[in-house]
Amino acid sequence: MDDPDSLSLLFVQQWLQERGYSSALAALEKEVGLKYVDTKLERGSMLMGLVYSHMEQQAAAVDGVESDVESAAEEERLLQGGAQDFPNTCMASLEGLHASSVIAVCCWPGQSKAITGSGDGNVRLFTFDGELLWQTPVGGGGVLSLDLHPNVRQGDARLLAGSMDGSVTLLDGMTGNVLHTLRPHTKYCVRMRWSPEGAAAASCSWDHSMAVYSCPATTSEAGGSEALVLRKHHPYASQVQDVEFLQDGKTLAVALKQTNYLRLFDTESLQDTGRVNMNAFGDDHVSFSASHLALSPCRQYLLVSTDGARIIMFRCQGWELVRNFYGLPIEQFHQPCATWHRSGFYVMAAAAAGHVYVMHVGSAKVVANYKAHAKNVRSLHYDGDQNVLVTCSFDKNVKVYGYRSQVQ
Repeated sequence: MDDPDSLSLLFVQQWLQERGYSSALAALEKEVGLKYVDTKLERGSMLMGLVYSHMEQQAAAVDGVESDVESAAEEERLLQGGAQDFPNTCMASLEGLHASSVIAVCCWPGQSKAITGSGDGNVRLFTFDGELLWQTPVGGGGVLSLDLHPNVRQGDARLLAGSMDGSVTLLDGMTGNVLHTLRPHTKYCVRMRWSPEGAAAASCSWDHSMAVYSCPATTSEAGGSEALVLRKHHPYASQVQDVEFLQDGKTLAVALKQTNYLRLFDTESLQDTGRVNMNAFGDDHVSFSASHLALSPCRQYLLVSTDGARIIMFRCQGWELVRNFYGLPIEQFHQPCATWHRSGFYVMAAAAAGHVYVMHVGSAKVVANYKAHAKNVRSLHYDGDQNVLVTCSFDKNVKVYGYRSQVQ
């Protein structure tokens, strides 16, 4: 049985039956619409086996605390951190402004604006009040990914857009003017990323490839050009789901479909430099693959949203698994995407039925969830300057969420 939800339900039903809680078992069967069949599990006491295994791991961790003070301090910091100040209340609902599904969204840091990419092939800049500031058609087909230059606060408002036809467009975020267009991919360009310093960029596609670019400054004083320069088009064996620059600013983590490995790529030498086995026990069984990547604000952790109901948090130094977040409800055509709160103590993720789930990093518990959209949340983006979360959906709407005290 490969479905973790069904298997966990079966473990609970078995435990109730073994303990003689017949009324509770009957109530559970009625609630979920599934009768317990004891022949589905070859072994008994499966839930208790997991419980004792967990207790043994905790005891081993306690025994090793004195020899690993740093890890103990990190664990304490994560468990105790957080001021419950994550976005949880709708500040604005931009409805009726898009004629088709809104597929990508990007906040403008420190300003009440958002950039959207939609299925009609347009990139738009809106205020949170719903005022359209500009609209520009790009590429062919829908716009799948957006990324605003990291130095936008200093006036560099270059914007990257990736489209369904595999094209990449560089725009002026202030005006919407197209600065440069190229087509490095033959299928969906699903992710665009600026490097932390903004001198390089990367894209990835379902055509089994990733591309790396240089992009000089646009100011006349710097003598740069308003163009993306393709430095490397790198093939892989399967669909490339996402790319993310890591803490050194030059290494890319590359998420591939149908593999339990993340690939690492150096954007200076333009070479693969290694891979990370995401399986906790180091085996090569492929039960999930990475779909979405997000680096933490402190740049020490990488959040990996899988193609299932699991999100994994790795420490980039040494690639140790720090947290598993389970229980995220998903559905058919789910679009895995998650982001960090500015504190690094909360994770916000898209869930089934248009919901957003907020999870505390230390405890890995769900601390809030709210229904943002009538259909799948397609993308979300967080602005730490304003502590707002902007979401978009196949329901053609954009929502802006803030912390409750900000909107009272």
